[in-house]
Amino acid sequence: MRNQLIIGNIFLIIILLSVPTINADKTNSNLIRELSPIDSFHPDNNLTYKEWHYFNIIDEDPDLKFFVTFNIGGNLSNPSQSYSHVLMAYDINNIPGMSVNRDFIEYTYSNETPDVKINNSYVKLLPNGYEVYAESTDGNIVFSATFIPKASPSTVFSGTIGNYGQMNWVTAAPVCKVNGNLRINGTVYSLDGVRGYHDHNWGRWMWCDNIGWDWGQAIELNDEEDDTDVGRYGMTIGRLTNGSHTMDGISRLQIWKNKKQIAAFDNVTFSYDFGIYPYLYPCPLLINATAKSDDGDSITSIFETSNGLPINIGQLLGEGCDLTVCELTGNYTVSGIIDGKPFNFQAEGFAEYVY
Repeated sequence: MRNQLIIGNIFLIIILLSVPTINADKTNSNLIRELSPIDSFHPDNNLTYKEWHYFNIIDEDPDLKFFVTFNIGGNLSNPSQSYSHVLMAYDINNIPGMSVNRDFIEYTYSNETPDVKINNSYVKLLPNGYEVYAESTDGNIVFSATFIPKASPSTVFSGTIGNYGQMNWVTAAPVCKVNGNLRINGTVYSLDGVRGYHDHNWGRWMWCDNIGWDWGQAIELNDEEDDTDVGRYGMTIGRLTNGSHTMDGISRLQIWKNKKQIAAFDNVTFSYDFGIYPYLYPCPLLINATAKSDDGDSITSIFETSNGLPINIGQLLGEGCDLTVCELTGNYTVSGIIDGKPFNFQAEGFAEYVY
């Protein structure tokens, strides 16, 4: 049996009732104090345990999208029953590529901070943001950057996944300014104030267990300032469902404006257009999400797929399914009414369709 994860990087989530609001411009120890409690690891000794940190960037010039995921899983108290992966994928001018670094024995993590190290790749939370370094085993991809949070974190949701699993998702840094560089096949791309995003998932589930989810993320482009591409608005969307995406599971759509979350909608409705087979099949060409609140506010998010980034992870420890992940890149049009006032923005972004 083959489970395909169409990410167009993956989730679902504990509602933490007390999430601190972060002043995203802080460059001192407060950043560590505020993010560490909600973004640290949750080590487990169950074979179905999975946890990852996910980071992505978008740079308009060149037309560059990139993500990296740091995964650990299994029984962490027994090295022979645990694993770690570093996944990377990119889309440069609609030309995709990827790397999967599998089954590293050498890894460390923290249950007090987001810090993790897998072989030579690592994440470290510093006073000015997340320091992220990742390299492929063949050296063809090297990513070194600092993600500076520019918006308040928010825990999205927690819910049942598949028949027996549990997944949690926290959007620790929904809007980031990113500085650093990315080297791909010998070409170095300088990252100077580009848009970035970070979230974190953990829980217990098996890929064979009739699971499915939807996810998306976008940040408005800033055309007015020279030192950053980060605009006013940010958006994340997620839903837990079944493999056929016919079950109305837990869902959430969130909007940020100028560092603060201004709206959070539950009960999001999804619809899809898969186009004519075999174009991008089985990835949807279009994902439409709508949500309404009792007080009259509403949101419509339309994602048009431009590319898919497939990654074959293979069969994970203790599971009988071969796993393929396909992160989608494309364009969002987000519009609606919040607090009685209309708003809209368009932006490039990422999406996931998992089944």
